[in-house]
Amino acid sequence: MGKAADQMGQNAKRAVEEIESQIISRTTRASLVLRNNAKSVLRGQRHGRRYRVPYTKRFYTASAPGEPPAVRTGAFRSSWRMQPRTERVNGNLLTHARIVSGLKVNGHRLGDLLENGTTRMAPRPYKKDIIDKSTGQVQRIFKAPYLR
Repeated sequence: MGKAADQMGQNAKRAVEEIESQIISRTTRASLVLRNNAKSVLRGQRHGRRYRVPYTKRFYTASAPGEPPAVRTGAFRSSWRMQPRTERVNGNLLTHARIVSGLKVNGHRLGDLLENGTTRMAPRPYKKDIIDKSTGQVQRIFKAPYLR
């Protein structure tokens, strides 16, 4: 009876380790989904005012208030980085699938300025669009069976 109990304990321990490994992997995959959807939301033609690109004969269309920011140089769009994080809290595994853009303008994060607006610029919300586009995909990643 003791040998069988030891074997069951080892099998349970291996199963827990496998599930924790998959959770960490899935958190990284979820962060990748967020980053890809951020780049997707931040692309495409906008419907705001047309401006001339300095020192060229080209024009670009800025974003209108209420739509995601337009892409002129691509710096903000390409600045998104994955930051998946896993930690233990009271014996449980807590994971965070997230992305960040560290791009700053005058000491302020550009993403926050665009999302919330400033005194001279109306908000260009994009975070909700990214979350809405990613929710179903992230849920499918985490709802898939863990043990094969």
